[in-house]
Amino acid sequence: MKRTYSLIALIVFGTISLSAQNDDHISDGLASVATIAGETATAGSPQDSVALTPADIPVWKQKLYYGYNFDIYFHHDSRPNRKENGWSIAVEPEIGWRLKERLYLGLRFGGSYQDSYTTYTHEEDNKTISEELRVQQGSWNVTPYVRYRLKSLFRGKVGIWMEAHLYAGMEFPRVTDGIVSGTDYDGLRHGIIYGAQLSPVITYQFSRKRGFQIFFSILSLGYSGTTFCYQDAVTGERHNEYTNDVIIFSGKLRNLIANQFTPGLYGLKFGIQKSF
Repeated sequence: MKRTYSLIALIVFGTISLSAQNDDHISDGLASVATIAGETATAGSPQDSVALTPADIPVWKQKLYYGYNFDIYFHHDSRPNRKENGWSIAVEPEIGWRLKERLYLGLRFGGSYQDSYTTYTHEEDNKTISEELRVQQGSWNVTPYVRYRLKSLFRGKVGIWMEAHLYAGMEFPRVTDGIVSGTDYDGLRHGIIYGAQLSPVITYQFSRKRGFQIFFSILSLGYSGTTFCYQDAVTGERHNEYTNDVIIFSGKLRNLIANQFTPGLYGLKFGIQKSF
């Protein structure tokens, strides 16, 4: 009798064990894999496990980035017998490559529009004569740059960078109202701009894919040059004039105190930077 009970118990136990091995929902659930939004995650795991780690992201997506920059400013230039007021807006897309964590290479290219009003005064028959001139100008430029991060703050969210860049482009001014003879725009056809600059940039990283950047041109150092191309309205003869300027932020601050804002020196350039 005991041997019979033992045999029955052995058969029942073996059947239960075999059923458990063939129908283990827990083991099958942990081993299954679900695809969510193009990424893989273990089923039943927290949703945070869907987030990619840097090792999961292709190298080109980690290093390649693009962005959009905007520069807007108002300027005022006051000189003897001449006062100028105006504004400008520029749009500069950019693309870049992260060589290292702190070192970036990039290229900006874009265009701008400027509208300015100038009042010229002179004495005539003991009277002060005023003449006004309005100039609208379009331009384009190309700017390769290298950027190095000096400091990270707030767990890497904020970055303080120093950027060195070259730039070259062309300006196309057009007199739309007022006098031309005897002014800087008399016979002016176009201008060629070029230079080099070193300036600080501050960035804020919203996420791995999105960041915000501000350029502080008022603190820049560098060199700028312009070649103005003229054509005589009567003889048709063409000639060029060259101007250059050493950009030192202390000089800009002196101009700021003297209420002489020269075009391009006091603009606030800001932009959005994105990764793929």
